[in-house]
Amino acid sequence: MTSKALPNPALFRSGGYAAIGMALCYISMAVIFFGLLTVPPGLDSLGRLQFYLQQQYLLVSIGYGIGYLLFGVLLAILLQALRQAMPQNQPVIAALAERFGNVWLVLMLASGMVALVGMNMTLRLLDTSTEQALALYNAGNLLTNALGGGIELVGGLWVLLFSIAGLQQQRFAKALHLLGLVVGSLGILTVLHTVPYLKDAFGITQLIWFSWLGVVLLGSATGKHNSSALS
Repeated sequence: MTSKALPNPALFRSGGYAAIGMALCYISMAVIFFGLLTVPPGLDSLGRLQFYLQQQYLLVSIGYGIGYLLFGVLLAILLQALRQAMPQNQPVIAALAERFGNVWLVLMLASGMVALVGMNMTLRLLDTSTEQALALYNAGNLLTNALGGGIELVGGLWVLLFSIAGLQQQRFAKALHLLGLVVGSLGILTVLHTVPYLKDAFGITQLIWFSWLGVVLLGSATGKHNSSALS
């Protein structure tokens, strides 16, 4: 892709910040759920539930808000910026990638809302019926994981198809899209959800991909990238 004036540099800049923000959302969730939320050993299912909702409710809510709702909003901004990066007459693969990106956006927002509403309802039930509270908590977790990350098929397809389209249209750095092929493939492979470390590999590589994409978009908006960096 040759250097030329962008139709909307502000949108590219917003997309760049959004992509970097999405990487930070991943990091924030990891810090909250794997660092700050250390569950005391020896707790049963009810004990874990009480620990999360009665002692760490605010922190868990922040984690879900950042990881799903904020992530979804940033994804919407990024999708709009990436749409501008492609030709007005989008190739079929780019258009299909955008469809999967939009579906992933809806799934992220829905997962966050299910998680937060479910937590509130479960907390209220704890005072009257611990069995019903535990059942509701497990059902909410099932929905959240099924929609928002238990299987990363939709997000993987989005990254894979966008990367293929980017290679075809020579948009942005070739190495970025080659990494995207790896990220997307790992996401699709998470349908084999019993295979260990696939989700972890997808999350780590996509974090790197988001960060790199953000830097490229910011460089494109300011005109600092030359043609060799963009093609």
